[in-house]
Amino acid sequence: MAESDAGAFLELKQRVVYSLLRAATRTALRLRMPLKQLTELVQMAYFQEAREQHGLQLEAIAQLFGRSLRTVSSLHRRYRGDFFAPEREVSLRRAVAALVNESPATDERLAAAFAHIPEAQLAAALSDLEQQRVLHRRQGTWHRNPDAHDFSGNDWRRRVDGLNRQLDVLAEAVWHRIVVDDAEPALARTYVFRGSDEDVQQLLARLDQLAQSGAIESDDRVDATGRGRRFGVTFAAGPMPVEESS
Repeated sequence: MAESDAGAFLELKQRVVYSLLRAATRTALRLRMPLKQLTELVQMAYFQEAREQHGLQLEAIAQLFGRSLRTVSSLHRRYRGDFFAPEREVSLRRAVAALVNESPATDERLAAAFAHIPEAQLAAALSDLEQQRVLHRRQGTWHRNPDAHDFSGNDWRRRVDGLNRQLDVLAEAVWHRIVVDDAEPALARTYVFRGSDEDVQQLLARLDQLAQSGAIESDDRVDATGRGRRFGVTFAAGPMPVEESS
């Protein structure tokens, strides 16, 4: 790579990451979160990504952080503690429902698939999913309720899990559309417009219905043909701040 190309790519990396951080910093400032606390959260998020998604050992993470192994070990203790417990509970339920959605599952199959999860924790997840009518049990086998496709709700843990999923999709779209600029099917669009609350509510309802029905139909075709892979679609809408004219 030529020196000029390397410099341009370095600037691109910095600009993309900076842009993605804007949402976090804007929210943190609205919540009056001290910068020190925000910095600690960024470190924890970086640690979680390195550990869970890239499988790095503590020594490698310490080198990545430019910190001592002792400092990184303190992050590891927090990572293994209660900090992520609420999100992991919802993530486990989502993963169990997704597995059963692929095909009905027995207790034995679920236990094998989630061997790293304590038996009592898996049983609690199944019980919650049954009570929420996401899953139902018939003749010793768990089945997915075909009408239960929505994991949203007023519980803050579900909302945080949904936010995590939404940002996962956004990160992949950014990677494929901006960073590597490849031919993978990915799309990012933003429309800023004026409208009444009633008109916007109707528009969002139509978008939601279109995305949900299209995703379900596509998923059913993969079940029937065996051809396809996982994709994510997300959209977000909200009132925009008034921009002052110069």
